[in-house]
Amino acid sequence: MRQAILAKLRDWTGRWGVARRARLKLRDWIARSGPPRWEATRDDLAFRYLRGDGVEIGALYNPLRVPSAARVRYVDHAGLDELQKIYPEHDWVMAPDVIDEGERLGKFADESLDFVIANHMLEHVEDPIEALHNFLRVLRPGGILFLTLPDARHTFDGRRTRTTIEHLLRDHDEGPQVSRREHYEDIARIIDCVPEEQVAERADEIAADPARHHFHVWELETFLDLIFVLRLPVDVEAAQVTELEFAVILRKNPDKPSDTITAPWPARRSTSSPRHTPP
Repeated sequence: MRQAILAKLRDWTGRWGVARRARLKLRDWIARSGPPRWEATRDDLAFRYLRGDGVEIGALYNPLRVPSAARVRYVDHAGLDELQKIYPEHDWVMAPDVIDEGERLGKFADESLDFVIANHMLEHVEDPIEALHNFLRVLRPGGILFLTLPDARHTFDGRRTRTTIEHLLRDHDEGPQVSRREHYEDIARIIDCVPEEQVAERADEIAADPARHHFHVWELETFLDLIFVLRLPVDVEAAQVTELEFAVILRKNPDKPSDTITAPWPARRSTSSPRHTPP
């Protein structure tokens, strides 16, 4: 009897072992049949980490593919008609379910979402520190913050100076207006390559443009430096560079020692800077 059971077990594990190995070989062949693609990396991370109810901020013409277990509402700063006017170069943009400023998410209650998706959004935000705080505010414990950002080494921002932590902390503490003009002139000078005598005029045009420009410039390492210096209550689940962008997946962990989440940001702006010291 015992030998019959062992024989059946060997037969069962052998058949399933072959099937599993074949499936893995097929997966590896597909994954390695071409160069890494940012779309595939996004898809893989989304299907690994996204479940429950969440939002995608600023999806525009390229909403993230998500698994069937994820239910998404789309958030943007304007309604569909206005978005189409602001971005006429796109034939189609995602109609927002909620009109709200993505960096504030003021229409969402604390701990009300299982995930927040922000693809190529934070570089357009004047105060990314406030945005990160609000993303975490609306996430439930264990919720996922799904971020992708342009890798400055491989985009039109390549010649721009990488945004420093000191710059971001100053913008957060004093208000982004202290560096807004500097950003516009930086774009005019480095991206648009206008002659120096035309920089001021071009900066005025950029300031009047309703499209949201790249205020900040990161590589993966410099962005992770910001996350660690802020001592956010998160676990870094994944960080990966693929082609022109990098992805960072953060899981909210309220049990993790944290300094930046202990009081509302406006109340903390008047406090001294040691809170920003890395752990």
